[in-house]
Amino acid sequence: MDKVFIENLTLRGIHGVYEFEWKEPQEFVIDIGIETDLSKSALSDDLGDTVDWQPMYKIAKEVIEGPRISLIEKIADTIATRILENKKITSVNVKVRKNEILDEGIPGVFITRTR
Repeated sequence: MDKVFIENLTLRGIHGVYEFEWKEPQEFVIDIGIETDLSKSALSDDLGDTVDWQPMYKIAKEVIEGPRISLIEKIADTIATRILENKKITSVNVKVRKNEILDEGIPGVFITRTR
């Protein structure tokens, strides 16, 4: 199966379980990958025959810049669920990392949702 992806999408939002996380926007780095059939668009060179990455970007941006969510698991699932509304997509992977929360590492989640 073919893939369309966005990597290292860096957005800022206020999410988290702890009160100190609600004071200022934090950096979230998101990778999104979808599986779809790209054979038609590879031949036609027509955007209408593929899955455009821009709606995936807009969904991630809306979720990160939207109302506070406690868990990054919920952030990833919300992004994935909305992306899967596109019937051309058979599965989606979403990786969400919180870059600024730890000095020693980067926590995150990676989920896969399939139609």
